[in-house]
Amino acid sequence: MSSNRSHNETPEIATARAALRRLTVEIDALDGRAAQYLAVHRTDLHCLDLLASRGPLTPSELAHATSLTSGGMSIALDRLERAGLARRVRHPGDGRSVLVEATDLALQRGREFFGPLATTERQLLARYAPSELRAIHGFLDDLAAAIAEHRPDTAAVEQPPSSVDPNHGSGSAREAERPASTTQIGSRSS
Repeated sequence: MSSNRSHNETPEIATARAALRRLTVEIDALDGRAAQYLAVHRTDLHCLDLLASRGPLTPSELAHATSLTSGGMSIALDRLERAGLARRVRHPGDGRSVLVEATDLALQRGREFFGPLATTERQLLARYAPSELRAIHGFLDDLAAAIAEHRPDTAAVEQPPSSVDPNHGSGSAREAERPASTTQIGSRSS
């Protein structure tokens, strides 16, 4: 995390970058509160957010979008189904496979939590002229694409010593799936 300002970075760019950093911190905290509200893991909430925004997905599509293994995805889906927030249904185009979809309960709870924020977002956006909104939209799309493509060279980064004893494994899959503090469902703009 670089906090040093580039030698050719204007004060306006530095201020905008600081605001973006604050926004990411606040979104992370919001996701934690949303997961806590829904009593789910942050990973589960990420799955619900994808299902709410993209619609039904196959388990493998969902695993790919969340960077989970198939085993990790199975654990997350089992938890979401037990909570009544997601369900597996037969794929209409391929009877041998299933789709995962958010339940009405998940969407309702997402609206309860994120609805007031969506109203605030609309009010804030209404302050801007259409040309300014197009510029904001363009910037956010470009930044989202850059973030999606960002793949640092991890070989160049010195890794800290592992706290896991290589002779005794890394612990159970359940330990790896414990909630951090708990991400988000529902459309922030609904």
